[in-house]
Amino acid sequence: MTKVVLDAMGGDHAPDAVLDALSIAISRGIITADQVLLVGPTEVLQRGLQERGIAADTYSLIDAPDVLTDDDSPVESMRAKPRNSVALGIEAVKQQRAQAFVSAGSTGLVVATATVGLRCLEGIRRPGIAVIIEGEGGPFMVIDVGANPQPKATHLLQYGLMGSAYFQYTYKVEQPRVGLLNIGAEDKKGNVLTKEASRLLKEAPINFIGNVEGVDVFSGACDVLVSDGFSGNVLLKVSEGVAEYVLRAMTTEMREVGVDEDALRKVVDATLRRVHYEEVGGALLLGVEGIVTICHGRSKAPAISNAIRIAAGAVGAKVNQHIVNMAKKLPSPTWWTMHR
Repeated sequence: MTKVVLDAMGGDHAPDAVLDALSIAISRGIITADQVLLVGPTEVLQRGLQERGIAADTYSLIDAPDVLTDDDSPVESMRAKPRNSVALGIEAVKQQRAQAFVSAGSTGLVVATATVGLRCLEGIRRPGIAVIIEGEGGPFMVIDVGANPQPKATHLLQYGLMGSAYFQYTYKVEQPRVGLLNIGAEDKKGNVLTKEASRLLKEAPINFIGNVEGVDVFSGACDVLVSDGFSGNVLLKVSEGVAEYVLRAMTTEMREVGVDEDALRKVVDATLRRVHYEEVGGALLLGVEGIVTICHGRSKAPAISNAIRIAAGAVGAKVNQHIVNMAKKLPSPTWWTMHR
């Protein structure tokens, strides 16, 4: 049975948003109460459940008395507050009490704790954050969006493998198209990193289609877009900002030309479902032994409930097993030594 650890203290609106998200997830049939482990200070969790008329013994609780603040760095948190909700949640996955961990806490802390606490999957040397975005041609994945801002070419190769495995078995696409984010579509474009990564991706057992320019990202050019964590994070945040700006501008223009408010609201709602981060919920940290899902720090209940759905779906699709199987198709260890 799939079990998910839910960080009740992660995010700007915790614990209320997390507890409300759990209620939404259960009401939608995403998960059942016996599949959840809530991690946070026991008194806080019990009080929050009581306020919602939920019996304290409805969920399994993991007491995490060390409460993190925005000023705590990942290194300081692991050293000075070892019994925080992220550390104990990851520990529960390591002990195989659960298969997945969901948090809206600090991305840096979740990545650092998961990387240290959970071993990398066989054949994978560096995990990457993978986010699903809705484009003109449907959903596509960007990996990495922040875990590894200065990767090596072999890491980008592994991102391509992991993204392809995830997309194939989650979205049932037989040969996902994998592209490399670059400043031009031609092979000669790019820096030393992207040129070497392109060469390695061409040799990999995936459907690599070559370089993809930023202007083509949302048009359906590929199913999986490989990027270093710095560029990927900039792409993600710029796209979120542009989406919000365009939506505001479009709403203003429609009102000025006299579009009926009911019609306007239908258009806005339909557009929001395509572009708002809450609809995706969270990003997966692919490459570690366990499913780790990271939410926006400002996430409210709908976004976190969708993150729970993403996590449970990844467990059900056996994403990590497929990643390991694909990594085994790479060349011999001698090849790795040459290109590490």
